[in-house]
Amino acid sequence: MESKFQPPIRTGLLDFFGNSSGCQFVIPVYQRNYTWRDNKEVKQLLDDLQRVLSGEYRNHFLGIMIYLDTPIDFSARELSVIDGQQRLTTTFLALYAIRELLSENNMKEEIQRLDGQYLTNPFSSNKIKYKLKPLVSDDEVYKKIVLNKLDEIKNTNSNVYKNYIYILKYLRKLLEKEIYSINDLLMAFNKLYIVCIPLSTEDNAQKIFESINSTGVKLTASDLIRNYILMDMKSDQQEKYYKEYWKELERLLSSDAKKLESFFRFYLAAKTKNLPNKNAVYKLFVSWFNDNIEEYGVEGIFQEIIKYAKYHHVIYKKKINHIEPSIRKPIKEFRRISSEMPAPLLMEILNLYNKDLINSEQLSEVITIINTYLIRRALCDLDTSSITRLFPTLLKDILEDCKEDYNDIIEVLKKNLINKNIGNAMYMPDDIELEDLIKNANMYSIRSTLRVFFDKLEHHNNPAPVDLNSLNVEHIMPQTPTKKWLEELDIDEETYQRNLHRLGNLTLVSRKDNSIMQNKVWKYKNKILENTSHLKINEELLKVDKWTIKSIDERTNGLIENIKELYPYVMASDTIIPKIAIYINHNDIKASGYLYLDNGSVEIEAGSELYEHENKENFPEIEEHRQELSDEKIIGENEKGLIFIKPYIFHSKVANATALSSSASLILHGSRNGWVYWEDEFGNSLNMVDSIKEEFER
Repeated sequence: MESKFQPPIRTGLLDFFGNSSGCQFVIPVYQRNYTWRDNKEVKQLLDDLQRVLSGEYRNHFLGIMIYLDTPIDFSARELSVIDGQQRLTTTFLALYAIRELLSENNMKEEIQRLDGQYLTNPFSSNKIKYKLKPLVSDDEVYKKIVLNKLDEIKNTNSNVYKNYIYILKYLRKLLEKEIYSINDLLMAFNKLYIVCIPLSTEDNAQKIFESINSTGVKLTASDLIRNYILMDMKSDQQEKYYKEYWKELERLLSSDAKKLESFFRFYLAAKTKNLPNKNAVYKLFVSWFNDNIEEYGVEGIFQEIIKYAKYHHVIYKKKINHIEPSIRKPIKEFRRISSEMPAPLLMEILNLYNKDLINSEQLSEVITIINTYLIRRALCDLDTSSITRLFPTLLKDILEDCKEDYNDIIEVLKKNLINKNIGNAMYMPDDIELEDLIKNANMYSIRSTLRVFFDKLEHHNNPAPVDLNSLNVEHIMPQTPTKKWLEELDIDEETYQRNLHRLGNLTLVSRKDNSIMQNKVWKYKNKILENTSHLKINEELLKVDKWTIKSIDERTNGLIENIKELYPYVMASDTIIPKIAIYINHNDIKASGYLYLDNGSVEIEAGSELYEHENKENFPEIEEHRQELSDEKIIGENEKGLIFIKPYIFHSKVANATALSSSASLILHGSRNGWVYWEDEFGNSLNMVDSIKEEFER
């Protein structure tokens, strides 16, 4: 249908209000809050008014007012403000301030005329008696101003209240100069003009709203989502859904638009199994909304959003002692790790629990494995950007593998989170690599993560855990190398600095004790540490007579073993991942690995050898791949030549195919048919083993 878009109307403010008999301006619940400040935007408007009064301006353009004009009955209309609510609300506050000034001067007749023409609809029902219906959040304060009951206003921090008081004082001061009258003020207000753009129900108000706000202060995705859901409803229904659902959403999560935007991003990731870019959240929500509106209805969609908001609340905000007892510990630890990335997965796992599809033990184990994955990577200081989009895909893989039977969800999680990512950027470091990466690393630079481990170590199997809130991660050998410390350790400053931030040289100490210890030598420092002798983590320290580099080595090794124990490396059992052992024995090159029968991936075992071709330039792609693996320290050299230092998985890029050829080509350096070069445990080429070939011909 062709839009009946009405032409813009240029009008003075008082003319606009005076010609709106029977109309009520409604600030919809989906609009952002009233944010004008008394000493900034409000002052600017009043300064412009004063320039009109003084004759400096003949008139002044305030801006555009766009509203949706909806008939209520034969005599009443609702003007739902799409753009201009800040100016409109401030103008009505100014008119009520003028009414107060008229009252102070006992000008009753003028008050009646002001009320009847500009502030109220005297012949309309009580429902639309007042010409402005402000935002729901401002309604109570505004109502007290309308009824002249300022002494009953409790929320004196409200912008509505503060701006009203500011306007009243500003105008009263103008009148005290006895240059202008109240009538002059009102006439000047009519020289402040606006351009009105009325819309009908046939116009696409949402599209116009998006267009307008793209040029102003950029709305967040959550603002636009709220507008999209509520805009086409009648105001009564808007208020109902706003109070019942949107305010509940803010209660569970936050009223901060950016935090709500983040929730919607993860909510959509849980629903679509794909994490949208931040600038695509609104667009994807509209698409998801339209795909599901027929099934859910608007209220059903709100209820679905609230359901997931409750899951998010459990994960990140709900008081620990109000959470299901079986998941209190893993949830508490997860919050300390402080990661938003797993939110889509964890919300959906909670949904499975809510539907009784998994039990509390499974739920607890899922969170524990996620914690182990995150903390191992964090302690090894691995890049987080590589796992940003991991969890929605992981969720998809888990749901597809489980096929609505979640008895093996833990093994399926291990398979898709750990086994599947061996050898790529999303891997979880195994015990060997964890030790390699942590042994000489600067652990002080990741002390917030280290603190999670230290606290868990302290409370592990501890029948009388203590409050650790007053403690910090601090150095044993102090950050500033003094002459006494260098002499006591018998090392140079370079060696000192190389060992300073290692794991073994860090512990938990109170801020007060650390201040006392400062740069004192070990004998004195050890005496101070007796104040924390009740801590398990410091028990062994007190037995050390002299602090040396060897002491740091030994303590580092011991703490690494503690990490392995508290955050164990786990892989899926062979029963959940069907695989067979495969081997290459060609040109004195020996390699071994596994062929995964579910997806055709090939895992190469550490120690497998690689052939070094004389004419490397003939195979640039293989050389490039080998260089990448060398840079990532997956392959390296020993006395025999080039080998795999760590396990590595080749993934098939084609459905119902294998990575046999790509893996054999890299190992043997050339274009190789993997079905020929890979053999089973009996030395048979795989192309001769019908049972294996049939797996990939189905």
